[in-house]
Amino acid sequence: MKKYAFNEITLWQYIFLIFTSEIGIGVLPFPSNVARYAGTDSWISVILGWVLITAASLFIIQAMKRYPDGTLLDLLTNYGGKWAGIAGALVVALYFAFFSYVVFSRTVIFVKAWLLPQTPEFMLVIMLIIPFWFIGRSGVRVHGRFAEFVVLICCWMPLIFIDVLRDAEWLHLLPVLKEGWGPVLKGTPEMVFTFLGFEMTFVLYPFLQNKNRAALGVIAGNTLALLVYLLLDITCLVFYSPDEILQYNEPVISLLKVVEFPFVERFEIVFLALYLLLIALTWIPFTYCSIYSTSWMLGKSDHRPHLFVFLLLLVVSYVFYQPTFRDNDKMIDWMGKFGVGFAVVFPFVLWLLVAAIDRYRRTTG
Repeated sequence: MKKYAFNEITLWQYIFLIFTSEIGIGVLPFPSNVARYAGTDSWISVILGWVLITAASLFIIQAMKRYPDGTLLDLLTNYGGKWAGIAGALVVALYFAFFSYVVFSRTVIFVKAWLLPQTPEFMLVIMLIIPFWFIGRSGVRVHGRFAEFVVLICCWMPLIFIDVLRDAEWLHLLPVLKEGWGPVLKGTPEMVFTFLGFEMTFVLYPFLQNKNRAALGVIAGNTLALLVYLLLDITCLVFYSPDEILQYNEPVISLLKVVEFPFVERFEIVFLALYLLLIALTWIPFTYCSIYSTSWMLGKSDHRPHLFVFLLLLVVSYVFYQPTFRDNDKMIDWMGKFGVGFAVVFPFVLWLLVAAIDRYRRTTG
C-alpha cells in the first residue's frame, strides 16, 4: 500500500493547488513593482519569469522521480543519510513557516486597510485563524478539494478586468523594448518571486495519484498563473500612464474602483472579500508543508498538534508585534531572495546531485 494513499490528490487538484498558491498576495502589487524596473515592457518580464519557474518546476519533478513515493525529506534521507534529511526538514519547515507568516500578515494588513479599518488587528487574526484551523487540520486531499471549490467560485474574477479595457490606451505598450533588454531582465527576479508557490511540489509530489502527469500538472498550474498575470499586467499598463502606475501600491485594487455595476457599489470590496479565499490557498498549504516537515522530523504521523502550536505562536506574536505595511514589505524582500534560492537554484543543484549519485551507484554497484 502506498504511504500517502489516504491523502492522494487528483491531477486537477494538484494543478489548482499550484495555481492558487502562485496568485496569492503578489497579484495586487506586482504591476507597479515590475514596472519600476521594466517600464511598459514589464509584460515581457512576466513571460521570462514564467520560463524560469517552469524550468525550475521541471527540475523538481525530475529530482522527485528518483524517489517517487516520498517527499523531498525522504529523498534527502535516501541520498544523503539521516542528518541530510533532518537538515532538509529544518530548512523546509522554516522556509514555509516564514512564507506563511509573511502572507498571513499581509492578509491582515489588506483586511484592515480595505475591509474592516475599525477592527483591531488582534481580532482580525482570531477571525482568520478559526476557519483556517478547520481546513488546515485536514490533509492534502481536503486542501485539494478546497482549491477546486475556490477556483470554481472565483473563476469569473479575471474577466472583470476585460471591462476596464474599454478605456485602454494601447499606445502605452509601444515601442516594444524601448530601452533594450536590460530593464526587462532586471524586472524578471521580481516576477519570479511573484510566481513562488510551485515549490510546494517538493511535498505534494508523493500525494499525486498519477505521477506520470506531474510535469503536465505543474506546467498547467504555472501557465494558468501566467495568463492571470499577463491579463492584469497588460490591463494596468494600458489603463495607467507609465508614470501613474508607479504611484500605486496595489494598482490592481485601484483599477477596480472604475468598475461599476447598477446593482453593487464599491465593487473592489466585494472582489477583495472573495479574493481572501485565494490568499488562504497560499498560506494554508504553506503552513501544512511547514508542519509536515516538523512532524516528519519527530516521526509523528499526526500533524494537528504541530498546527495548533504554530497557530498559537502566530496569535501570541500579534500580542507583542503587529507588522506594518513597511515591515511586511521588508519581509517580502527577504522572502524573495531566499525564495529564489530555494525554489529556482536549489532544484537544479538537487537534480545534478541525485543524478550524479545514481550514476556513481550504478558504476560501483
